[in-house]
Amino acid sequence: MREEDMYEPIKAWMGERGFTAYPEVECKHLGGRADIVVTNGQLVGVVEMKQSLTLDLIEQALRWRGFAHYIWIAIPYQPKSYKKFVSMVLRDYGIGVLTISKFGSVWPAHMPKLARRTLPDLKEALTEHHRTVEVKGGQSGGGYITPYRITMKQVRHYLTKENEWRTLKDILDHCETHYASPRASLAKALWQFEAAWCERKKEGGKLYFRARPQEGPEMAKKKALRMLPEKQVNVLLALSAKEWRTPTVIAGMLPGGNVEKARRFDSLYVNSPLKALIKKGWVEKNPVGRGQYRLTEAGQAWMKDGAGGEL
Repeated sequence: MREEDMYEPIKAWMGERGFTAYPEVECKHLGGRADIVVTNGQLVGVVEMKQSLTLDLIEQALRWRGFAHYIWIAIPYQPKSYKKFVSMVLRDYGIGVLTISKFGSVWPAHMPKLARRTLPDLKEALTEHHRTVEVKGGQSGGGYITPYRITMKQVRHYLTKENEWRTLKDILDHCETHYASPRASLAKALWQFEAAWCERKKEGGKLYFRARPQEGPEMAKKKALRMLPEKQVNVLLALSAKEWRTPTVIAGMLPGGNVEKARRFDSLYVNSPLKALIKKGWVEKNPVGRGQYRLTEAGQAWMKDGAGGEL
């Protein structure tokens, strides 16, 4: 069981007990990131997850002492109990243990002790973005929430809603940022790192930004067709919606195709593109005949849009 697979069962278990779960919360004061932070009124708890119970996991949990009222570690359920020494350490430091079965059931093996005095840094690090962004606790590969991501989400939401060119002043008037020097830093980030969705122009000595216009469904279809590998496009053009065709016939109709060569090596020409097109839902195989193919209704629609005419 992966760490991110444990998040949903723990979130549900905590929810049943009145806690709200926030995944991947970064605490600047400690310079670390909690897998899950849970809150219930003024109470704050931390859950650290690993695939097995190790001293590293215990050490990871211990750093939240003084910042959380409750601390848990979460691991997949194992029939063998951990050593008595580990149980003593967990008990002495007041760390709870949650075990998660492969079916998603959560069992508390140890209950945590309540720490009455805590610092507010961890709770202050929580934002609504931790609840709304699709990130699971314990996720690796940069999926965690950072101040940069929160800033860019706000800016993108604002520019998409406005749907017009806006100056940096307009953006900063409506969006909070984490930058110490927001004007220069935000302009650089939007230009260098967010160009996939944000475009800019300079007019009258001022920089303007807007969210790139979203493609309509028709334009998206045509673009997708243009991005197809050449072999798949050629096979699509050789197929018909009205009659079933064999790989040999299809190969003989390809650009520069040779009927004799196609008869001997047709699978080398068309089998791979056919499999890819069947997976896309644009080509179907004759359930009765052997090795016969034709365009589906979806394939006809795509070809009509992309090729610009009837097939």
